[in-house]
Amino acid sequence: MRSIIPRKYGPLTALIIILTLAAVTNSFKILILYPTPSFSHQRPIMALTERLIKEGHELFVVTPNPVSDLKDHVNYTLADLSFAYDEREDQKNGVPQYQRQLSKWKTATITRAMMKLIQLQLRSREFLNFQKHLESEKIKLDVVIVQSYLLPYLAPIASILATNAPIIAVSSFSSDLIGENFLGSKMHLSFSPSTFGHYTDKMNLWQKIENWFSHTYIKSSIRRTVEDSARQFFQEIYGPGGERLVDFWWVNVSITLLTSNSLYYSPRLLSPNVIQTGPLHIKPPKQLPKDLQEWLDGAEKGVIYFSLGSNLKSTSLPQDVLKNFLKFFRELPVGYRVLWKWESGGQIPGQCDNILTQRWMPQDSVLAHPKVKVFITQGGLQSFQEAVHYGVPTVGIPWFVDQNCVTAKMVDAKVGVKLSPQDIHSFEKIKAGIEAMLHDEKYRKNMRRLSAISRDFTSQAMDKAVFWIEHVARHGGASHLRPAIADSSLFEFLCLDIISVILLSCFISLYGFFSIVRVVITYLRKNFSGKIKGA
Repeated sequence: MRSIIPRKYGPLTALIIILTLAAVTNSFKILILYPTPSFSHQRPIMALTERLIKEGHELFVVTPNPVSDLKDHVNYTLADLSFAYDEREDQKNGVPQYQRQLSKWKTATITRAMMKLIQLQLRSREFLNFQKHLESEKIKLDVVIVQSYLLPYLAPIASILATNAPIIAVSSFSSDLIGENFLGSKMHLSFSPSTFGHYTDKMNLWQKIENWFSHTYIKSSIRRTVEDSARQFFQEIYGPGGERLVDFWWVNVSITLLTSNSLYYSPRLLSPNVIQTGPLHIKPPKQLPKDLQEWLDGAEKGVIYFSLGSNLKSTSLPQDVLKNFLKFFRELPVGYRVLWKWESGGQIPGQCDNILTQRWMPQDSVLAHPKVKVFITQGGLQSFQEAVHYGVPTVGIPWFVDQNCVTAKMVDAKVGVKLSPQDIHSFEKIKAGIEAMLHDEKYRKNMRRLSAISRDFTSQAMDKAVFWIEHVARHGGASHLRPAIADSSLFEFLCLDIISVILLSCFISLYGFFSIVRVVITYLRKNFSGKIKGA
């Protein structure tokens, strides 16, 4: 074969040209639509964005959380929707504040309020300028990555910005709340706990019934809420008929990537186009700031880390709850310290000397520190993944959405305990829960085991995600992974059609048999009774 490299170039230059050509040949133009303003749920897609850029792909990203290290990168085109965080905190917009316990039956209401925020983002100058840029430059996109629970909104947007490009849904929950069913992964709710409930995969009969009913009702309510909101939005933008863009939003969805796995939920059957990658956001921890490093190093007996995540704020806790925690921390034996995420800055009223507060924490690096013995958490999935990865037992205080489900997994795996928002009004319950984590070695032993398993999974998580994205982009979709069950009804999935035919056939056969027996008996009676009378 004749070389395509001119002879005037040296070996090193030739190698660079070959590598450059290979990179260009294998790179794709990727659109990412991930607008929800929630830092914890943005972390997996931010990490994935960084990796895809590193792999040489060109990314066009719609997000409220730009990756600061990429802002000047030539392959990173951004619609910065970070204004959405300010809008979320503005109660006039009707967006939920996430500062109180919310019933699972209110999930659709939360979703309805969040849709107002999504509409603000999609109408914003930042997004419209981004859309004009794609259209004016006539950029041909190879694949679109979208936030799964917003598919009725984002799949039509993807079809407008990237005609016929395959769609990959990414879920930062343990399951895809909307898209899984359409891909053929129908959740069997007798063995898979609802994302919105507090069960494990070990349910009794009545729990199974409640699990079926509540999950089906809540999931259908969420889907209906998102679809209705999307129809109204597209009708306003494109006029009468625009709502039809939402009618078949699932058509171009090729696969779903779940940024979790059975370690943080429950083992279950999945179709080949629903892929558990495991957590994408966990990286080698960075060096701690000097003040945090010294505080943690100086704890002779250990550290309790207290953080309620990026949505719920410690500053929103009722005064009696704060007093209960402060009393417990004040009574800790000498040598224990507390690191507390306190969003208002400064000290907590009544704070004792063994507590250090910070407005924001580098959570990965904190949990990786060997002196951290207990993590008091709201039960968010990403926080639980980090706790497991670094082997820190947990005290879960679940408030809304999937946090009850995550906390139930902690308890079932015997790596943590649950305190409900009602329990923390009791000093005795707080004391019992935290002391169990500090002094009962079984929790630390179980967590060490899970941590070892987590490291096996997480080591391949990002490679797995990148492989599937490139696979879908390279082949223009993944219809070869779509099972026939995707087009079946729940009636067919549960084999009720087969059971119905069998039962009907048995009924007809039995009916026919007894009809024949009855005729025979009637005939015999008539004939024998006539003979007896004649005799």
